[in-house]
Amino acid sequence: MNNNMPSKVWLLIDSLAFGGIDAYVIELAKGLKQHNVDVEVLLVKRYAALSPIVEKLEGNKIKFSYLSSTNSFPLLTLLKRINHRGGDIIHAHGYKSSLLAKCARIFTGITQVSTYHAGEVPKGKVKLYDLIDRYTAFFSSVSLSVSEQVSSRIPAKTHKINNFIHDSQVRPNQGNQIAFVGRLSYEKAPDRFIQCAECCSKLDFHIYGSGPMETEIIQSVPNNITLHGHQTDMDKVWEKVFVLVICSRFEGMPMAVLEAMAKGCIVIAYDVGDLPKLISNGKNGFIVNNLKSLVDTLQNVTQLSENEKQVIQKEATDTIQQGFSTSSVIPKILNIYFGSDVQSDSQFDKNPSSE
Repeated sequence: MNNNMPSKVWLLIDSLAFGGIDAYVIELAKGLKQHNVDVEVLLVKRYAALSPIVEKLEGNKIKFSYLSSTNSFPLLTLLKRINHRGGDIIHAHGYKSSLLAKCARIFTGITQVSTYHAGEVPKGKVKLYDLIDRYTAFFSSVSLSVSEQVSSRIPAKTHKINNFIHDSQVRPNQGNQIAFVGRLSYEKAPDRFIQCAECCSKLDFHIYGSGPMETEIIQSVPNNITLHGHQTDMDKVWEKVFVLVICSRFEGMPMAVLEAMAKGCIVIAYDVGDLPKLISNGKNGFIVNNLKSLVDTLQNVTQLSENEKQVIQKEATDTIQQGFSTSSVIPKILNIYFGSDVQSDSQFDKNPSSE
């Protein structure tokens, strides 16, 4: 291991259900291990039901531990770990983990990194926590974001770092489904996917995911949509998918898109977040602006020749390999961990985000 590498990196996350942030943490831990970094995932709380991330951590032989159970306080446990076991960097993901890690930095001075993932504006109590997390970004040693849209909501200096997946996942499959993959929530807009299916009655559609709109969707889906519910093994899902439709109202850089493109799925996405920076329209996928253009594009894609499909699929996998894979992104993260942009005190000055 390089002498400039840390002896210990902790990845902090509060994980109950498995989502995009959880997938990111798994990929980050795998990538750091690949670069000989001693990494451990710290789970904020041990819930009554086993968090799905645990199976992923165990399957990838990634060290992990819990900061708290029902009757203990995670901050106290974290402070004790820092003081007694030591750690060079704590890298937080999600607002709860980020606030916890910032408190630990204030008390101990540990180098602390927060990654901001969410492109949507949350509601209710979470909106307040999100606001506090963003407006305390200057407490962190470094603040990272996954898209320029996310960066624009952080009133402190940020570095944009692409979401990424492991190089080994970049291998095309040959599926045939038209799919929506994600949380069934207003932000992800499954209602738009249903409208598209209603306009394409001769095509079959599939929805993978669960969420607050699930009951509403079950009651309104047309006959050409199959609901598959929450998934724990996405590799099996991607084997079946030919076209992934992203019709979100808000996005950063969704992990689902990277995973799909790595598998050679053709992505049709609304112009949202940083997706237009990832997808070159008509080359490695398609960008649409409304329901009509989504329907027209989807119908055209289903009529592509095998050669035309393969050209787009090859461009998609090449895009991921070159800019959104472990080998291309982890070195940038390591450079940020130990580069000159790590702040010893604060980041009060807002500068343009950069990779």
